[in-house]
Amino acid sequence: MPGSAPGSSTRRDVPISDVASARTDRAADDNPEPEIPLSRRARLRASAVAAAPAIGLYLLLRLTSLEVMHVLASHAHALDPGRQVYPDGTINNQWRGFTSMWDALVSWDGRWYAKIAGSGLGGPVGAVDEDGVPYELRLAFFPLYPWLARPLTYLPFISPATACLIVSFVAAIAAAWGLYLIGRHVRGHRVGLMLVAAWALAPAAMTQNGAYTESLFTALAAWALYAVLKERWLIAGLLAGVSGLSRPTATALIGTVGLAALVAVFSRRGGWRPYAAMALAPAGLLAYFAFASARLGGFDRYTSIHDNTFGARWDYGENTWNMSTDILIGVDGDNADKPIRVLSLLILFGFVVMFALLIPRAPWQLTVFAGAMLVLATLSHTHMSMAGRHLLPAFPVLLIPAFLLARMSNRDLWIVLGAVSLLSGWYAGWLPFISGQAI
Repeated sequence: MPGSAPGSSTRRDVPISDVASARTDRAADDNPEPEIPLSRRARLRASAVAAAPAIGLYLLLRLTSLEVMHVLASHAHALDPGRQVYPDGTINNQWRGFTSMWDALVSWDGRWYAKIAGSGLGGPVGAVDEDGVPYELRLAFFPLYPWLARPLTYLPFISPATACLIVSFVAAIAAAWGLYLIGRHVRGHRVGLMLVAAWALAPAAMTQNGAYTESLFTALAAWALYAVLKERWLIAGLLAGVSGLSRPTATALIGTVGLAALVAVFSRRGGWRPYAAMALAPAGLLAYFAFASARLGGFDRYTSIHDNTFGARWDYGENTWNMSTDILIGVDGDNADKPIRVLSLLILFGFVVMFALLIPRAPWQLTVFAGAMLVLATLSHTHMSMAGRHLLPAFPVLLIPAFLLARMSNRDLWIVLGAVSLLSGWYAGWLPFISGQAI
């Protein structure tokens, strides 16, 4: 039979992690919740043991992808050492070239986060830092990620950039753990594994391991949505509230948790806890808006920084539509001729298709979150080349490839995952972050 070992007609493929979790797989698939009540610590330990194969698979795939990215970047640097690759916002948008893999991991927004982790949000409005950049511009970057990194900078030999990468690594592990639990909840252990694998190989996946907020926000979203699915309202509300300090697209998670809690209230489930979740969910986002507005002298000043300095504003999809038509029709050669922009349009189209397929196949809470992320990514004024990064935390759509991967034999699965992990070094790392084509 297909997938059998040579000389054997009876051997059948088994889940990819049977060697590591043979004692827990059947229980995880057939009855995720133990019948005998366990303490919180015992439940957490059991969850970690069950998720260990998924985390191991995640690390293997990401290391492979990053190594390929490093090889491509090193080769390109050897061919053209003087090529300018990164616009470095922390030094007045001067362009700089590729120097090392480390440089790639802390490029783009990572340079801002490393600076905030090293010296905080900075001095008074109107003052400038040592690079001549106004301190007020730092307020455009939400503080949770650099706040988590900042205490690490007081340890010996830990630079701000290193501290940020440590936070990203831990957050990526937490995200993989949460994604596994959601996939297992939806359709069993193997789907949980494949959801983690799909996220590890998604477009722009390098941000998961660089000095960016994608891993942190994905971890908060995954665990909050898992809490919603389990109707643990206080945990869901608290995590959604904390996510509001991580990035503005946390509004998608806040809205999803709030809506789910409201449905629970009308269904008379959960007592007072859904009310608490609705109150907690927007707390972090509102608190940071109030803080930044107070520092700058008004909320309009805060939004003007996003608009005038970073080009981020709500434009009802005008920019997305214009760039998409330019790429499709080829009117603007600069758009149509750059692979990163063509790839970004394909990513956007693929996301829409997977979202449509997801609606009848997943809990509505997951589809609402993915849909809200799609709206935020496409109706705001952001560059098309950022589509993969902005949609990366919208992991529920990856359940569609996870369902397909879970049905493959182990032999075919390893071939597909191995090939895609090699290819992802190009489309998820080199092209959007080191090729110099992003802007």
